[in-house]
Amino acid sequence: MCDPARERSFPMRWMRERLSKEEGFTLIEFMVVVLIMAVLVAIAIPSFLGFRHQAQDRAAQSDLRNALLAEKAVYTNDSSFTGVEADLKAWEPTVVTAAALSTDAVYVQFAAATSDQVCLSQKSDSGSTFMIYENGTGGTFYAAAGSGTTITCPSAAAPTLPPKQVRVAWSATGFPDAPAGKKLTPTPVTISPL
Repeated sequence: MCDPARERSFPMRWMRERLSKEEGFTLIEFMVVVLIMAVLVAIAIPSFLGFRHQAQDRAAQSDLRNALLAEKAVYTNDSSFTGVEADLKAWEPTVVTAAALSTDAVYVQFAAATSDQVCLSQKSDSGSTFMIYENGTGGTFYAAAGSGTTITCPSAAAPTLPPKQVRVAWSATGFPDAPAGKKLTPTPVTISPL
């Protein structure tokens, strides 16, 4: 017959015996574990950084789209676009404007002497620059540029968007991709001159 007190002490006795032995991992086993961890980290870090850059780009694009909606509402109401933040906030409370291109606000500039063409641009935290060109009668055009490249606002006299800028892509259907360091082929988009 088994002693119950002895059965309860069995796990403790087993642990004491296991700890009293001086066994451990060999250097080879330890190095294999370190190597496996290094490979996993080498795979995970670039993926994480890529997702982070995509999220930063999408945040800038979202800010621009919100500002565009406010600009279109102002244009519908007043027949002209505005650069006044208070007017834009009346239609879209989340809009923040800046006096120059920045990562935390939308830069509003006018493409013509009149207020019927507007360019909204913002730099994302990843370094890419995005722009929306809105012509009150000609439509909406989107641009993206990789890190270190600037986008110029089209002028009213320009029949195409834009005149062959390196590493800048324009689209009439949405923001083109702007991976850092990759050269993009400009897509000619025609607009009707005023």
